[in-house]
Amino acid sequence: MSELSTNIQEKKHFANIGKTLAEKAVTRAPMNGHCHLWYAVLCGYVSEFEGLQNKVNYGHRFKEHLDKAIQLLPEEPFLYYLNGRYCYAISKLSWIEKKMAATLFGKIPSSTVQEALQNFLKVEDLHPRFSKSNYMYLAKCYIDLKQTKEAMKFCNLAEQLPCVTKEDKMAHEDMKKMCTAFKG
Repeated sequence: MSELSTNIQEKKHFANIGKTLAEKAVTRAPMNGHCHLWYAVLCGYVSEFEGLQNKVNYGHRFKEHLDKAIQLLPEEPFLYYLNGRYCYAISKLSWIEKKMAATLFGKIPSSTVQEALQNFLKVEDLHPRFSKSNYMYLAKCYIDLKQTKEAMKFCNLAEQLPCVTKEDKMAHEDMKKMCTAFKG
């Protein structure tokens, strides 16, 4: 419902309801990887409506529950896609954002584009042609690692996949810009 709504307050309301329900599910079924997965996802949704301090707090919870879900569901490609997104985002944090996280949690979150890449490749290994968005992130990682040929490979693969979700449509637009920059 949060994704479907166009009203910001409504989006926030639905995201909070979902997070609360997912939190209850984790409490009732702590060994169910799907409960941890959806709690992590909903922490991510809720964080979109928060200030930096709460965003960092939800990011910490997101990662904690994502890691638990991966432990319980090691063959679920969506988990590695989310972990890749997390690693990629952390690798791009500014020094001040990392310092803020360290102040709140006692350690600076760290990750690299290489770690993100490994997660996105794991997705492709578990479920080839998983999503246009996964291909977009693979291309971004290879661009960051200055491996243009590999980046173009994933740009081309992304073009072959249909746009199914809103995320696919956004990835499609990003890919067109990225790929045009290479071809031009």
